[in-house]
Amino acid sequence: MRHRAVILSTVLTLAVSATLASPAQAAAGVVVDLGIAPGTRINKTVELLPTLADDTGVTRVSLSANNGIVASATAKPWRLRWDTSAIADQDVQLKLIVRIGDAETTSDPVIVRVDNYAPLADFPRSWGNSSQYQGSSNSFTGTVAFNLTPRNDAATVRRIDLLVGDTIIDTATAAPWPVTWDTTTLPEGSVRLFTRTYDDLGNVTRNTAALWVDRSAPTVAIRFPVTTGVVSRGAPLLVEASDPAGVERAELWAGNRLVRTDRTLASSGTGTAELPLDAAVPNGPVTITVKVYDNLGNVAEQTRTVTVDNDKPVATGTPASTYLRGTVTAGLTGLRESTGLITLGAFLDDHSGTGGYVFRSPWTVRVNSRAAADGKHVLNWYLTDKAGNTTHLRRTVYVDNTAPTVRYLKAPKNKAKLSGTIKITAKAADKYGVSRVQLLVNGKVVATDSKAGYAFTLNPKKYGKSFTVQIRAYDRAGNVKHTAKRTYRR
Repeated sequence: MRHRAVILSTVLTLAVSATLASPAQAAAGVVVDLGIAPGTRINKTVELLPTLADDTGVTRVSLSANNGIVASATAKPWRLRWDTSAIADQDVQLKLIVRIGDAETTSDPVIVRVDNYAPLADFPRSWGNSSQYQGSSNSFTGTVAFNLTPRNDAATVRRIDLLVGDTIIDTATAAPWPVTWDTTTLPEGSVRLFTRTYDDLGNVTRNTAALWVDRSAPTVAIRFPVTTGVVSRGAPLLVEASDPAGVERAELWAGNRLVRTDRTLASSGTGTAELPLDAAVPNGPVTITVKVYDNLGNVAEQTRTVTVDNDKPVATGTPASTYLRGTVTAGLTGLRESTGLITLGAFLDDHSGTGGYVFRSPWTVRVNSRAAADGKHVLNWYLTDKAGNTTHLRRTVYVDNTAPTVRYLKAPKNKAKLSGTIKITAKAADKYGVSRVQLLVNGKVVATDSKAGYAFTLNPKKYGKSFTVQIRAYDRAGNVKHTAKRTYRR
């Protein structure tokens, strides 16, 4: 606690008369007064002139500070010169030691306050600790008004200067110690502000803060959902933004209308914001503007004309067949899409190993049905246009990679001799159905039957002296099976 202030000087001489005697009376009554009153604030170098009741036979008078001798005198007027400059601010216990002959007498102690430092003046706590790195709390632009705060003993403060380097830019002379900093006089970048505090004893202390002058807009990159320049209300624009002072918000404008505000970046000060269009923005060309603000109000703007496409692709998937075998070409027919496709994917069920994606015309995907078991499946088409709109087509199909069975039911034996027209019948079967059965003579189709009971008429006169006959069956997926060939003569 601070008590009475003393007059500032390089050397402070204290001499107290008998009427102002301090309670420093020795038991023997030699010391009338130590020369300084309890609670006195002192700094720098002080001189004490103690008062002795009787200095007859006194050979030395010494001043003890916290049990250490700091000054001595061997002759009247017993002037004691004490340099306190090396002592940090603290209470100090003083005693006077008087030597008479071989004996020493010590006075009662007196507590004084050594005060060689003015209170530090702190910058606003919200600015954080001084740092070599720029952040939202230590970045400024324009004119900044704030209060300085003496760390302790504010009543002793007489003046606080605000400085850049050695240049005073403002001074406060009374609480709450308001000052103003005009950042426009400085270039962008790092700057150190200083405070210089003067107290009533003439002590001066300095404090500093590492700050940044920032007049730059945030760094911004716009990422379109799929294709540059094409947007939809279903797929938001991605705005990547960063700023050393922190990003406060991002805005999306359509024409002169604000359609979206995003403040999700405010917590981290950097990152990616999603800015979707609203339903009121129609298809076709529109001018959009993205604005990104940092915490200081610096703003970055990017404006461009884009194409709005809010409609999903429309198409029919091919092949139209319900029964699939081998590798199938999956494609589209009747495609209607204003901005164009960007990808087409086709798969059986969710098996990525059965199909894949293509990224250009003719928009066909090879689907391997052999990667799936025979049976019921779903063939899927996934369409994505340049705006990010998607369409999912589905069709129930049957995978059949197993050939049908076929055999002669009624026919002449191999190497038989034929004399006239004959009837040949066959039996064919398949789990998913037989589509047709054919009669082949010398490898050529001469008759086709698509109804069970599969019957054919053979006239040997059409085929020479010797010829071969074979039955061929197709199932609905296109798998084929042949009987063994039979050779006939006529």
